[in-house]
Amino acid sequence: MIRIEGRAAVYGEVWYEEELPRDSEVDIVLYRQRETPIADARTTPFLTMVTDLSAEADAIAEKFGKDCRYKIRRAETKDGLRMEFITEPESRLDEFRAFYDAFARQKSVAPSYHQWLLGACKARQLVLTSASQNGEALVWHAYLISGKAAWLQYTGSCFRNKENDYRALVGRANRWLHWKEMLQFKEMGLKRYDWGGLFEDESVPENAGINRFKKDFGGQQVRTYDCTLPVTIRGRLWLPLRDAWRRRIPPSRPRAGSPAGILLPAAPDEPRAGPARGRSAS
Repeated sequence: MIRIEGRAAVYGEVWYEEELPRDSEVDIVLYRQRETPIADARTTPFLTMVTDLSAEADAIAEKFGKDCRYKIRRAETKDGLRMEFITEPESRLDEFRAFYDAFARQKSVAPSYHQWLLGACKARQLVLTSASQNGEALVWHAYLISGKAAWLQYTGSCFRNKENDYRALVGRANRWLHWKEMLQFKEMGLKRYDWGGLFEDESVPENAGINRFKKDFGGQQVRTYDCTLPVTIRGRLWLPLRDAWRRRIPPSRPRAGSPAGILLPAAPDEPRAGPARGRSAS
């Protein structure tokens, strides 16, 4: 469980079929990516895409699009890339946040949520990865690990205002990094590689492009549910106040992966972790 201290309530975030610990001492439980809704909880349906890591590596790769496979092969054989797979990431959080938040400013999306990242580190559920060339980071990813599943929480690449060759390099590095991560997670015994959400509304070209990138890896679309359940008097009192606060502030720009492309701003003490936060480079 990821524990986050808010100004008015304590949140506990549990993923997939993880159960809330008896001694959690939280006011509000955030159930992420449940197969079925939680009784009496506020429920948001969510569309995501999953790659089955229980298959053989060759069978997984066979489902990739032809262009996707070509770019991964080229990255592997010609680009001289190096992957970092960081399972003890707390000392690298500042480095990751500096990179991702610069990307977020370029894309006008929300920056990384530091308190959530720290909570995931303390719960030993955070993995950071990067792809670099000649010491220069090209792409960073952040994953939430729960049981046999890996959830893509953040993905960022800073290549705007760069030449076309550099942009193409970053795109190949991003695909290559996803593939290398799949192999590493598979070796660790994980079975589910979750792409962190799909936009249900593809009328916005950028949203459609993000979905197209993810679908090129041949995963299966899955309907899940995010549920919010207060479990103390404090939690039950706070949720209506939070909703009233939300209504006073206009919605911010949707983040990549947000359900149906809709995002409301988080209250000052509400965890903002959930749908994938970044855009995968094409």
